[in-house]
Amino acid sequence: MARLSQHLRELQGPLLPPKDLVELDEDYLKEDVEEDEDPVFVDAEELCSGGVKAGNLPGQLRIFISDENTQELCEVFGRFPITGPWWRVKVQAKPVGSSSYHVQGFPSYFLQSDMSPPNQKHICALFLKECQVSCDVINKFLAWVNEVSSYKDLNFETLRETFRTFQMKNARKHQKQSTPKVQEELLPDHEMSLPLENTIAFISVMTALQFPKIMEFLPVLLPRHFKRILSSGSKEVLEKIEEILGTHPWKLGFSKITYRELKLLRCEASWLAFCQCRSLLQLMTDLEKNALLIYSTLKRICREHGHTCVEEADLTSTLSEHMSFHEVWESLKFLKDIGMVTYEKACVFPYDLYQAERGIASSICDLMTRPPWHLHVDVRKVLASIHTMKPENSRSDDALTESKPDETRLENSVGVVDTQDSGDHIWDNVENEINAEISEAQLDQDQVAALEMICSSAVTVISGKGGCGKTTIVSHLFKHIELLEESEVKKACEDFEQDQDVPEEWITFTEQSQLEADKVIEVLLTAPTGKAAGLLRQKTGLHAYTLCQVNYSFYLWKKKMMTKGKPWKFSSVRVLVVDEGSLVSVGIFKSVLNLLCEHSKLSKLIIL
Repeated sequence: MARLSQHLRELQGPLLPPKDLVELDEDYLKEDVEEDEDPVFVDAEELCSGGVKAGNLPGQLRIFISDENTQELCEVFGRFPITGPWWRVKVQAKPVGSSSYHVQGFPSYFLQSDMSPPNQKHICALFLKECQVSCDVINKFLAWVNEVSSYKDLNFETLRETFRTFQMKNARKHQKQSTPKVQEELLPDHEMSLPLENTIAFISVMTALQFPKIMEFLPVLLPRHFKRILSSGSKEVLEKIEEILGTHPWKLGFSKITYRELKLLRCEASWLAFCQCRSLLQLMTDLEKNALLIYSTLKRICREHGHTCVEEADLTSTLSEHMSFHEVWESLKFLKDIGMVTYEKACVFPYDLYQAERGIASSICDLMTRPPWHLHVDVRKVLASIHTMKPENSRSDDALTESKPDETRLENSVGVVDTQDSGDHIWDNVENEINAEISEAQLDQDQVAALEMICSSAVTVISGKGGCGKTTIVSHLFKHIELLEESEVKKACEDFEQDQDVPEEWITFTEQSQLEADKVIEVLLTAPTGKAAGLLRQKTGLHAYTLCQVNYSFYLWKKKMMTKGKPWKFSSVRVLVVDEGSLVSVGIFKSVLNLLCEHSKLSKLIIL
């Protein structure tokens, strides 16, 4: 909201994109950061429901606007989802030079339906080219228009029918030239489909003719959903949105309403975006505007502080400059009635976060009531093997070891054990680990207690400062178990091969089982971001995924692979390890935990 108080200039006029549109680096406009800049997480079950999900924000572009008020040609940097000289745009921009501006928010679009005379021919050619019509066809069409009528009658409202008539005449001319055997019955003019009708440029123009409010307000309110809604081709959805914009625009600020009425997934306009649409604010009551402001404030506090709720007294105090206590109370009641917040113990929860916490609690209770799975491992041997496997050349890194003793020592040791190695090297490592000498003085008793808890408990949370070895001891435990199991399988295979009385199919079956076991994921290492998952992969030598990848893989499996009888990639998971757990949103965690509890063999949860 601070941005609104800055000195901004409203620019309105024809959009003049340069000949070569070039996307700018994402860091170029560091100040142009929207409140909902981060992609919104969508639950796998919501994805499977078939609703319209959000896309990416449009890239940063450099364009020119001929300001109608001053006739000044302004260079403007910002996010423009669609471009073309047939659009007039309105933007709030911050001056950064004599004639340069940075857009704050997103543009509103207004169609120049008359194609800006006297340049109809030029604009029509550019538009048809944007609609992927070949240059040869464009030239023939324009020549035909000039012959049968004149360019001054050419506009977007008549373009579709004019172009269809041109195509039909061409088709009939071609048909007359063909032999009677090749002739086919042509469709009626109004049923003939044109390839250009499937392009986003054509769809945008037709939408602007039918639903001008959508083009004016939707790019500002729902920048992530705007192009997805246009390309969906659902006239019913467009009609509903146009109606909402003209009667109850506040509904677009609440995801439960946009999903219920429009099937848009996790879609809600921010209060900041509404503040850029003054004509929409005039259609709202004070109660509705206050509800949007309170909801925005509640989400901001939760996001900035990592909370899932805010005490009602603190929320009221924060909003005291904008409304009275009575208005806050009335607006909170309104929000509760439409299902966007809930109360508990004098705290106000955003409904989604409240449900996520309850879902996590339910899944953890389910895990703890399942039959226990005890890992029969001597954790002291596991920890001792980490110390004894320290590389000899590590002495050259003494300075680093002194500064980060646990992290350096443990990470170096893990690098020695690599599941990609083959031959007797693996089995030698197993023997080394099993036969490692145990020195109680070398072992960290907190690490011993942590591993013992993991082996015996269904749910374990391990906390500690960065570099203390949380990830390393957990990954090494499961690498140790994996190597022991591989060793047992190898010995069993050798026993089968040496036993002359065993049928040949036993050997084949055992070898196939080993291959299948290699592909099965039983220990699932996860992290909140791709970078964190990559580091986890490097540190452990095991497969690691982001939680969003796990969530989305279920959606893809249910959509494509389930019908082929193939199991879900993570259906054999028995252990879920969540690294950097403090950075994981409750919504993502709830979704993945619920999927694994219902669709895998999950028995242990470890949060680091």
